Amino acid sequence: MNISYSEPLSRAWLRMKILLFRPFDMGIWFALGFTAFLAGLADGAGSQGGNFTNRLKGDSDFEDVGEIARNFGDSTQDFLDTGWGIGLVLLAGMVIIVFGLLALWLSSRGRFMFLDNLVHSRTKVKQPWHEFASLGDSLFLWQIVYTIILLAVVGLCMLMGFSLFAPLIGWDVGWVIAAPLVILAGTISFILFVAMLYIDFFLTAFVVPIMHKERISTMAAWSRFLPLFQENPGSFILCGFFYLLISVLAFFAFMLGGLLTCCVGLILLAIPYVGSVITLPASVTLRYFTLDFLGQFGDDFRLLDPVKDGPRPSPYAPPEDLTDLNHHRAVIGTEDLGEDGSTNEPGPQSGGD
Repeated sequence: MNISYSEPLSRAWLRMKILLFRPFDMGIWFALGFTAFLAGLADGAGSQGGNFTNRLKGDSDFEDVGEIARNFGDSTQDFLDTGWGIGLVLLAGMVIIVFGLLALWLSSRGRFMFLDNLVHSRTKVKQPWHEFASLGDSLFLWQIVYTIILLAVVGLCMLMGFSLFAPLIGWDVGWVIAAPLVILAGTISFILFVAMLYIDFFLTAFVVPIMHKERISTMAAWSRFLPLFQENPGSFILCGFFYLLISVLAFFAFMLGGLLTCCVGLILLAIPYVGSVITLPASVTLRYFTLDFLGQFGDDFRLLDPVKDGPRPSPYAPPEDLTDLNHHRAVIGTEDLGEDGSTNEPGPQSGGD
């Protein structure tokens, strides 16, 4: 099987131009941008990472690290001993969990709403919200279970790392002994991080479209995708790299555009809903790219019809031929109406009385 990466991207770019610019309609942008905003609500729910600007001094050793850890622990204990510290921490934790679950639930629905609008080249909100309620809930519950498992794995690795490094804090050991341990821990962390990114990418890019096409649960969609991945692991892994490359290029393009507008564009990009509307060309192209890429593996995985260059078709246009009747609602023309305008009488007949 000849798997291409440039052709799906080329078709995705054409589909984006037809949907968003032929003709340009701000109503379409704001409606489609709302579903894109919902779909991406949970993307920033994870940790953003720390600020690693501090550099190690030449005489730094594990005693310095131990002193910092002990000072942090003492400060935390003093705060919790005040009485209201524990309550404040618990309240903040509950608020974060509630808002995180709400964002994850809305995002689960939004992914299907955004996908369905792109598949059908429309901008509906209410209909896909209700139509994909059960699939969205299935995706939401799967992500909760996955997050719990992920936190357990990360917690176990942190516990093992602490058990390994804690005895070294009080020992006067050199980097000859510590460096291999640090490299081992960094390698394991990197592998877990990459695996987590790929699972999230496969879920959004391929599992959700399979759920949409076959109307099946998340676990059932994974069972359909995994055999396909096992047959073509390199193709899907390279697709992830290609997707990342496009995302990085799009990010720099928007950053450059924001700087050229004297940072006004950067301010607009920082506004959640407005930012989703502005970045629609990138998000629509990337979503179409993954759908076209998946469609290369057969009709069972194809959600999009062939694209033709030209203006955006009207959503109310009648089907071009009879083979499209299963994709459109029936349209009653004037030739189907009787003399009184009723559809119950036959249309005009040729011939005499």
